[in-house]
Amino acid sequence: MSLGTYIYKMRGLMNLKRYQNLFLFKQRSVAEHSWSVSKIAHYLGKLENDKFGNPVDMGVLLQKGLFHDDIELYTGDILSHTKRMSKLMKKAVTQVENMAFENNFTKIIPSEWQNDYKSHILHAKDGTLEGDILHASDIIDTILESVEEIKLGNREDFDGILVEVTEKLLEMDLLSVKYFLKYDLEKFGLDIQPHYGDKVYEYIQSIENV
Repeated sequence: MSLGTYIYKMRGLMNLKRYQNLFLFKQRSVAEHSWSVSKIAHYLGKLENDKFGNPVDMGVLLQKGLFHDDIELYTGDILSHTKRMSKLMKKAVTQVENMAFENNFTKIIPSEWQNDYKSHILHAKDGTLEGDILHASDIIDTILESVEEIKLGNREDFDGILVEVTEKLLEMDLLSVKYFLKYDLEKFGLDIQPHYGDKVYEYIQSIENV
């Protein structure tokens, strides 16, 4: 029972860059993204569990954060916008990811652990509370990446990305997300209305104290 090959190969995520089709002032790796998502997920999970009384399995949540983009070592970083271009595209990406898992991960993960790893790698955003927190955390890290690029003057693409991804949070029925929007988003250093848009600004204004 060994994961030595898996551990060795996953270090490749340190060299796999995000947003490979966009100009970036600050290059970020998939490994950096997974670390950041896990930190954000821990914060949201603590809010849900400790402040709002919604039990969160922190072990499962952090595993989702750490593993959710491992498949990209073999598929590359396929942009979310590309994945959602059509139902056919989304289905095709799902098929490619499943093939990548079967062709690669099954050879380096012990058979008795493969279902657990497959769940965290391919089905991390599974509709559970932990999956929803991961989804929100993934979005928040993209917000952070966009904010950093905008502050460096890279606005042609990232102005639009910032608004698009932040609006996704408005659709999430998590108290931790509402808390984040109400009290934390402004701490990223950009004024809400001019940078995130009227829809986000008005939503935040409508949130009662949480």
